[in-house]
Amino acid sequence: MYWLFLLLALAAFVFALSTTNMALLVLSLVAALVFMLLWVKGLYAAKFDGVVNDVPRPLHAAELQALREQLRPAATADAATTTSPSPAPAAAPAPPQLQDPNQP
Repeated sequence: MYWLFLLLALAAFVFALSTTNMALLVLSLVAALVFMLLWVKGLYAAKFDGVVNDVPRPLHAAELQALREQLRPAATADAATTTSPSPAPAAAPAPPQLQDPNQP
């Protein structure tokens, strides 16, 4: 309902333009400024208030255990494929070692 402050600020500004009394002019301009600042504050709070407070909640122990169990079958399947017998690749010749010219 912060938009009501904008309507009140516009009404106070229109009243300031239509009055002939100097005290009412100053009072309505101050009221228009205050209502405008309240509107901007409300607009800011509506846009950015929920962004700062989005803190992730910690996992419950049961949720954490369920996630571990979901990941466990994938880990055991990977281990089974690596331990299965497979033909050994032919040994490639080792690259020649470079010697340091400063050592004899």
